[in-house]
Amino acid sequence: MLEELDALASKLNELAAQVQSLRAENRDLRTRLTAATAELDALRSRMAAAAERLDALLARLPPEDALAIRDS
Repeated sequence: MLEELDALASKLNELAAQVQSLRAENRDLRTRLTAATAELDALRSRMAAAAERLDALLARLPPEDALAIRDS
């Protein structure tokens, strides 16, 4: 019976170590997710700004028919 208790105690120690490891991994993953989300938001913002600049440049181009007349 003492051997069974020792085996159970050993298994409980292993379980506690595994739980602690998983908690640490979970914290790390949450931190990485927060950083990735912030990076994604920054990239989306940069893409939106680039799209606005492209739209502004396109608006400054002359109409296609004006180009066709000029090239004739």
